[in-house]
Amino acid sequence: MNILYTCDNNYVWLMGISMLSLFENNKKADKIIVYLFSEHIAIDNQNRLKSIAYLYGRECIIIDLPELDIPKALCSLRWPKSAFSRLYSAELLPKEIYKILYIDCDTIILGSLAELWEMNVDEYTVFGVKDCIGLNYRRNIGLDTHSLYINAGVLLLNLEKLRMFRITALIDGFLKSYGNTIHYADQDILNGMFNGKFGILPSKYNVMTLEFMYNYTEIRAIRHPINYYSREEIKNAIEHPCITHFTTCMLNIRPWFRNSTHPLTNEFMHYKMMSPWKDKTLNVMHMDLGTKTRLLKLLHKLPLTLELNILGLLHSVIYPKMICLRAFLKNILRINQERIQE
Repeated sequence: MNILYTCDNNYVWLMGISMLSLFENNKKADKIIVYLFSEHIAIDNQNRLKSIAYLYGRECIIIDLPELDIPKALCSLRWPKSAFSRLYSAELLPKEIYKILYIDCDTIILGSLAELWEMNVDEYTVFGVKDCIGLNYRRNIGLDTHSLYINAGVLLLNLEKLRMFRITALIDGFLKSYGNTIHYADQDILNGMFNGKFGILPSKYNVMTLEFMYNYTEIRAIRHPINYYSREEIKNAIEHPCITHFTTCMLNIRPWFRNSTHPLTNEFMHYKMMSPWKDKTLNVMHMDLGTKTRLLKLLHKLPLTLELNILGLLHSVIYPKMICLRAFLKNILRINQERIQE
């Protein structure tokens, strides 16, 4: 089983806890090799990761990220270049590896991944779990109404197929058309590049915070999802999660803060206490006093049905349309500037 993580020195302890949970719940696997795309990870932290792998009879191979041929358009965006390294995994990993399971570092693994790893990946380049995304976000990146849209936190990659693509050219082409209307960083780019041509994984392999915090009816009210999982599929995923993904969600505070409100905080703390970072002091998360936070707190005081309907209108309709409008105005400004320069 080949596993891939990416992180820098700030998040390496979270990656280490996730890796430990992977080893702990997959003891029956014959072989597990973890590859880490490292961005300036300190030697002491590298040694901690290797000690975890050694304890379980596994291997952790750390690969320092080289300078990637990332399109210049990405430099103007607010995300670090390292966030896009998983898209280059086919180039950075050994050629003899034909498939790999990428996992975000803000996860814990709670079950066996044997069935997932043994999946036949011949049909598609990328396999992932469907994200809860509505129509307007899809339109903003050129997707059809019912195109598949996956979350980039857990990806099963066919590296042989991925090596057939010129990734930089694909990213560059996508950004020229939709660079001003993307919202979910490399996730939007991934979905735009492959335009719905994905293999779909059961939702238990990437159960996100939203799905733990709200019931199915509430999720649909907030996110207006299209081509999403059924009520029964989400219920089964919540009851039997294999990979829990601590995504941001409204005012929810994630488990690595002392005042966490996530339902699976105890599970995270269980693996933290087994790790070399068991004595690491957790900070208190202070919500900023920005407009978004104040609005969410205000809405939370309303009757639940009214709160959900307003959240749905804001998140799934107004905000993606604002992104589109902002991109339109930016393009108008660019055209005017070019005319002035002529």
